[in-house]
Amino acid sequence: MLLVAGGAVALELRANCPSGGPLAFGSCDEVRPFAIGVVALAAALYVIGLSAVLAWTSGLRRRRVADATAARDWYLLAAAVGLLVAPLLAFTVVSALR
Repeated sequence: MLLVAGGAVALELRANCPSGGPLAFGSCDEVRPFAIGVVALAAALYVIGLSAVLAWTSGLRRRRVADATAARDWYLLAAAVGLLVAPLLAFTVVSALR
């Protein structure tokens, strides 16, 4: 996730300003800083969220409250939900900080 987001940001920063890159859609002054912030924050939130779920499920397995299948199911659920929630939360946070 971090590599994909980093690649998108790198492509955006390498693109010419009048035509814009894959994130700014041609608006370098208004959209580019906002889009880069959203993509970077969404990737960071996604990785942090998955790391937290992994630590939580590892603790459950260590205490023998859950087995490996339950831990995997929670991790996959968090990964799927995180793909939707992380960009929305990042958009909200970056919008509020503008």
